[in-house]
Amino acid sequence: MPEVACYRTQDTRENRVEGGATRLDAPALTVAPHGAVAEAGPRWYVVQTKARAEQKAVEFLSRKAVVTFLPRLLVRHRHASRRWYALEPLFPGYLFAHVVPAAPALSRVRWTPGVRRLLGDDEAPIPVPDDIVLYLRERQGNAGFIAPGQPLQPGMAVRFREGPFALLEGIIERPTSRADRVRVLLTLVNFPVAVEADVEDLEQV
Repeated sequence: MPEVACYRTQDTRENRVEGGATRLDAPALTVAPHGAVAEAGPRWYVVQTKARAEQKAVEFLSRKAVVTFLPRLLVRHRHASRRWYALEPLFPGYLFAHVVPAAPALSRVRWTPGVRRLLGDDEAPIPVPDDIVLYLRERQGNAGFIAPGQPLQPGMAVRFREGPFALLEGIIERPTSRADRVRVLLTLVNFPVAVEADVEDLEQV
């Protein structure tokens, strides 16, 4: 008689009452030929994309019914006196794909426009822990993007990144009437001076 391998599938046990006693049905078993491997569930893989092709890869993978996750960061840009915000990939050139660890599914991802390769070793792509993707999704929240940095609070030590006070350090005194500006106490020549600054011009020390 040929050997068989048994794999435990989804727990479909039910409680049944028979003669006043409760009986718990045994979980179902799937019988497969000896040496066969039961198909595992989907895992998250890191997909390296071609240059500036993250969104293109997401769109084409979606057409193949592949679940993707492209974490984005809200970035503030400045040019002269003009400032604006834009959503950019948190990891430029990379995204996550949720697929089963089987050759056909992985090949379907590899041969997608905009995709360069799946990260892994010489033998096969290596999945990443689900907790990593879960953490990034929680950071994005309902907004759909990750806000930069930690909110600046009174008493926090900061450093000016640019402008006339670049590289000088000070202490956040209080917020101003504008949500994007704070009042900072600088020590110049041993004398405290209060100045207002844009939040984006400061970094926590």
